Amino acid sequence: MSEQVAEAGVSLKLNEDYCSNCSICSSLCPFEAIKRDTETGKTFLEIEKCQVCGICYSTCPAKAIDIIYYDLNSLIKYLARAKQEYDCDTLVIMCRGSAPNFAGIEELFGVAKFIPLSVPCVGRIPEEIYLNAILMGIKEIYVLACDEDYCRYDRGSPVTGRKILALNLLLEQLGYGKEAIALKRNSLKVKADKDLCIACGNCVFYCPYDAAKLESPGGINFDLTACRGCGLCVAMCPAIALELENWEGESISTLISKLSSEMEQPKILVFRCQWAVFPPLDEELAPNIRSIDLPCAARVDNFHILDAFQKGIDSVFIAACSEEDCKQEKASGKAQHSVAKLKERLGQIGLQDRLHFCTVAPRYPEEFDRELEQFSQRREAIYSKVSK
Repeated sequence: MSEQVAEAGVSLKLNEDYCSNCSICSSLCPFEAIKRDTETGKTFLEIEKCQVCGICYSTCPAKAIDIIYYDLNSLIKYLARAKQEYDCDTLVIMCRGSAPNFAGIEELFGVAKFIPLSVPCVGRIPEEIYLNAILMGIKEIYVLACDEDYCRYDRGSPVTGRKILALNLLLEQLGYGKEAIALKRNSLKVKADKDLCIACGNCVFYCPYDAAKLESPGGINFDLTACRGCGLCVAMCPAIALELENWEGESISTLISKLSSEMEQPKILVFRCQWAVFPPLDEELAPNIRSIDLPCAARVDNFHILDAFQKGIDSVFIAACSEEDCKQEKASGKAQHSVAKLKERLGQIGLQDRLHFCTVAPRYPEEFDRELEQFSQRREAIYSKVSK
């Protein structure tokens, strides 16, 4: 199925031959990309509005929706392969928007060894995956979703809660206990060091959610219930007084060092917004390319770009959502502005071509690959000339 969608050049397709026009998909779509024609009664898809959250795919009773990312077959293959690779019978399915690092998973669920399955939204996971996992011999299934009012896809987290409730009722009848599938919710938040804060107000100006408040006296206070964890304030803080849970500056710097040591020349480091690029579960990058998936392209600050150059990275490629598609209230536009200004400064020393910013959308799966390939070819050509 997913191959047919890929051939069409889009990530999701509505198969009219199987569609029963039940309207479940249109009622759940957070972006009104699927609608029902009031005159004909037929359901139709407006791909330009689609964000490929996959909620429609996982809830369609007629299986009339084909999707290229994390479809049923690819998920089953991944579980079979990962069960052997990780050699354990515990599965953790997590939304990228809420997932902490592995240590955080251990703290939340009390498991040190597990099979990780990270997806853009847990609402896209069909019931069959949970049942197949149990049939494969997986004994514990944990699901980590966003808080319901925090979900970037609006209905993904609530749908997951109801789906797991129904599955647990079924599994209890089959003798698997009351909570065969455990659900927890988590949201990444900003952390502020008031001792370092200079009360400049940058975070207040840039925060898309008005979570940062400038108070006098006392400096900056954060309303963590409003914070959505985009990291824009962190990237814009001149005093380095802010950090984003699990995406602290030091941990990103350490990761850059690790990736640089693995790469061949010319080394290309890719920062990807996790809502703009959905990498396949079996992704294999070229030997000279490594990637870091971030909660938002806005989390990429100038320090990380310059740090990458200092650590031997030839060039930095940043893939973000467009402002219209941004899940963080157009934070990507502010990130693009920041990168453009840095590129201007790099131009003063002839390094501007080593930094590239582009916007892509997961609804068009070839966009990211095409952009990266073109950039990579340019950098490799330049590197070959310089190396001679």
